[in-house]
Amino acid sequence: MSRISSLCVVVVAAMLLPGPGAAEEWQDKAKVRLIDGGMLADGVTRLAGLEILLDPDWKTYWRNPGDSGIPPKMDFSGSDNVAAVTAEWPAPQLSFDGYGWVIGYTEAVIFPLLIEPDEPGAPSNLNLKLDYAVCKDICIPAQAEVAVVLDGAKPRTAEIDFFRRRVPAPIETPTETGGVVSGAVVRQDDKPVLQLVVRFPSDAEDGFALVEGPEDWYLPVPERAGTDAAGNAVFEVPLESVADQAGIAGTTIRVTGVSPDFSFEQALTLD
Repeated sequence: MSRISSLCVVVVAAMLLPGPGAAEEWQDKAKVRLIDGGMLADGVTRLAGLEILLDPDWKTYWRNPGDSGIPPKMDFSGSDNVAAVTAEWPAPQLSFDGYGWVIGYTEAVIFPLLIEPDEPGAPSNLNLKLDYAVCKDICIPAQAEVAVVLDGAKPRTAEIDFFRRRVPAPIETPTETGGVVSGAVVRQDDKPVLQLVVRFPSDAEDGFALVEGPEDWYLPVPERAGTDAAGNAVFEVPLESVADQAGIAGTTIRVTGVSPDFSFEQALTLD
């Protein structure tokens, strides 16, 4: 889904290979490290965090990077005593860089990681190969290899929990606080357009929505088209770039709504 804008000069960053057991890696404009968050309340699941610290005015990307950029790709296959890793994605920022919309993070972000061990009572050696990118006036694809032993000896749970609280809440139907009230595909100038009606908290005039579909769909950042009679935000997303127009109906998309006080994720099946 990602595209690297032709207007963005791409410079390949050199990869710095850490020694065995290294917990962090310095890049030109960023520092990457894994941190131990201790054990969750179930007594089985371990908490970890992938932290990316950025130089001032530099940014990195969300899982959907927007009009240009590269989303982070995490490979934990080299880990020991790790059966599964679930990455959580804190709500991103939305900015316009003069060429297009950028969806990502500035200054710092921690991606919470939920670790299911093979042997719950033993430490886990979490090893990560990360492909990601940082961007200011230029976009720099980068790689990092970092590792950490998850034994709970020095947990930094509070730092990870700060970003866990920013992870959009999964919902099935809209709540009083927020959610997708309705979604429909309409025709405008004989082209398909997705219209979304999204509820945000009453003071979230700057709330925005993001839409993700199948991997072969490119969906631009939804454009805010106004409000309905109830004060809900109305967004429009052109669907003319979808190759299989006949397959639009019945496809399930994911809508993420972001506002300062409440962010959510909600699945929506198109009619």
